Amino acid sequence: MEKAVDEVISRLAEIEDTANRMNEAVEVRKKEISAEMEAKTREFDEALAADTRKKQEELQERLMKEKEEALAGLKEETGRLLEKLQQKYDNEHGKLSDRLLKEMVRS
Repeated sequence: MEKAVDEVISRLAEIEDTANRMNEAVEVRKKEISAEMEAKTREFDEALAADTRKKQEELQERLMKEKEEALAGLKEETGRLLEKLQQKYDNEHGKLSDRLLKEMVRS
């Protein structure tokens, strides 16, 4: 009977050793998985940051181009308006001067 008890105790010790080794293996694997996830997260964050920077630069370039086009349009329109004002002044300067002179003389 004592031999059977010793065998049971020995077998239980083996089972406990196996369980401890399994727990150690699980802990090692958990650390490996954690390191892999950290690396993947870091890679994702870097890729996302690079993509965001690229899109931001593209948007900034597009907005700059739109601004330059709008500014060129405004300059062109301003030039046309100034030209029209100059033509009106050139065409009506004499009339306006005469009318102004007559108003001043009447007063």
